[in-house]
Amino acid sequence: MKNLFFCLVLSLFITSCATLRNSTPVLYLEFSQYEISANENNIIELAGNFFSSSLLGNNYQDNPDAASQLLFKNYMLNTDGHFEKINKQEGCLTINGYDEENSPLIFSLKYILSDNQWLIDEIHVVFVENKSDFSSSAKCPSDYPN
Repeated sequence: MKNLFFCLVLSLFITSCATLRNSTPVLYLEFSQYEISANENNIIELAGNFFSSSLLGNNYQDNPDAASQLLFKNYMLNTDGHFEKINKQEGCLTINGYDEENSPLIFSLKYILSDNQWLIDEIHVVFVENKSDFSSSAKCPSDYPN
């Protein structure tokens, strides 16, 4: 009986560990790395580590507005929650939060997997009226009406 109980507890522990590993917020961790690493002094040099070549386009290094656009993270001062979904080579991350005036906003980001690295491929920033308008699930930029 003790052996059966021990096996049951061990099985539950292993299952819970495997479940936790599978639910790791991969895209949010990538976003957090961008949020920590990128600033106005290095964003042009680091852009290829966080953004896809299709998002960056050609000659982004020569665009005087590129740095401020690539630092869209600065719009959100505090986060309130995040959701993500991944489908093989693509994923979407939605982050709810507040700007410096404590107004609610949502980042909706599309990621692509390129050379085993998740890169931001599309960015959509939504300014909402109040917290009740926050997203309750991961949405891709294409999920919003134009």
